[in-house]
Amino acid sequence: MIKAKFNKIPRVLYTLLLLFASTIACAREFGGNPPSLKWKQVNTPAAKVIFPAGMDSTATRVARIINRMDIATKPTIGFKQKQINIVLQNQTTISNAYVGLAPFRSEFYLTPDQNSFAIGTLPRADQLAIHEFRHVQQYNNFNVGLSRGLRFLFGDAGQAFGNDRPYPTGFLKGMPFLTKPT
Repeated sequence: MIKAKFNKIPRVLYTLLLLFASTIACAREFGGNPPSLKWKQVNTPAAKVIFPAGMDSTATRVARIINRMDIATKPTIGFKQKQINIVLQNQTTISNAYVGLAPFRSEFYLTPDQNSFAIGTLPRADQLAIHEFRHVQQYNNFNVGLSRGLRFLFGDAGQAFGNDRPYPTGFLKGMPFLTKPT
């Protein structure tokens, strides 16, 4: 009889703790986007542009710019091409973009800078498409030698590791002053 009372106390405490925790816990929005946001996509051979509903014209423009760049610049950098997913984010507080290798994707944060004169005269999405797609082409054509072997063994993360060893970030940006000293 005494044992039964002691067994019920932890169960009651665990139940109360679970109820209390569930009332104060809040769900987290992934990537800062509300779950109700509807997503669409535009597919081209070079990129799949994923965007929130209502940004159709911007997404189509980005896809066209990337498609034209892909055709025009392949001879200058190499013909290896893997389609990239590009996510257009319009609900952020920063203005930036990146290309990542694990997984292979790019995100454009389309919030304009506060100083509109600092970025030039092109629309922000056009500027990001031109700049970031060059990095996509660089990553596509870095898949050689050690990077290729590491990609075969470890996927995108292996290629990212292999690319980072001989090529510093400054090299990708075309800035020799940011390169590692020899």
